[in-house]
Amino acid sequence: MTWRCRLCSVEWTEIPDDAIEIDLSKRRGARRGALYRFSDGTVHELRKLPSPPIKVEPPVEQIQEVQPPEKLPEPEVVEVPEIEDELAAITSLAAAFNRIRK
Repeated sequence: MTWRCRLCSVEWTEIPDDAIEIDLSKRRGARRGALYRFSDGTVHELRKLPSPPIKVEPPVEQIQEVQPPEKLPEPEVVEVPEIEDELAAITSLAAAFNRIRK
């Protein structure tokens, strides 16, 4: 967490242990910081700064080499029975659909 003085713009990562809060009233509001007197006599109005967003690196893609197979298998040939007549094919399909609709 980071603290910044509104008066002199100096930043601290933490409030020193020897700093004394001198304004204990709650009338100052949330936007203003709290007043602290440091051991050297300086007065600072410290307020919290929002934490910076965490920077996420995109993952590194690993490229793998793909080895081709030594020998591809022979494709399987499937014989399709020939239809004697297109009209017979259409008629048989029409008959099948008529049976389904009934």
